[in-house]
Amino acid sequence: MRLITPLTFIIFLLFSITNVELTSSKDRFRIFIRNVASTFHANWRQHFVSERPFVKNRFKLTNNGTHYNSSDFIYPMILTVGSCLVHRNLKVARARYNFSITYVDILNMDYDELPTDWAYENKNTARVACRQVLKSVRQKRLFNRNLIEIISEKIYKAWIKRNAHRASNQLILPYKYLPENEKDKDRRAMLIACRLYNELHLYRYFRTTPIHLIEPSIE
Repeated sequence: MRLITPLTFIIFLLFSITNVELTSSKDRFRIFIRNVASTFHANWRQHFVSERPFVKNRFKLTNNGTHYNSSDFIYPMILTVGSCLVHRNLKVARARYNFSITYVDILNMDYDELPTDWAYENKNTARVACRQVLKSVRQKRLFNRNLIEIISEKIYKAWIKRNAHRASNQLILPYKYLPENEKDKDRRAMLIACRLYNELHLYRYFRTTPIHLIEPSIE
């Protein structure tokens, strides 16, 4: 039988503790991303309604509508997307003569209700925001207006990489040339990440200080 020396045991123990800490950190970071993605979507819905009070829905084409029960599409209705059959939940529409074409009302869906392709957008925006915020707080950066703009630009550039094929020409611009209302969307993602970093007490798990925004902006 091979004997375990004290040194070997200590190394094994340290390795085990490190693995547990790494796993815990990854889990916390996933929780961080999910919360930011959910809050970011809710924030978008709130702003969309306040800016367009007469708009009641926003149907978007989805590639993940096959799991809805076809027998539940029973309400013929004229929507912004055309003549459709509408699901009982009134948040999903299907082309009357082509069931492979499905739309979802992202304005009236919570984050958890979104199909995978639309949740993916929120999640990826949140992932960039969370990474940049965590990186900045570890580097002890000053969370001022300048840093807000730096991170917001990175969020926007990542969005362009994912959506260049479908973004309008008005949005395929350098960040500094975007209209302020478009910049605000990226700023909100960053500021939501900062707020939730503190509210979820993530500074304890990542062994940093809480974030103090010197120049808090819109959210």
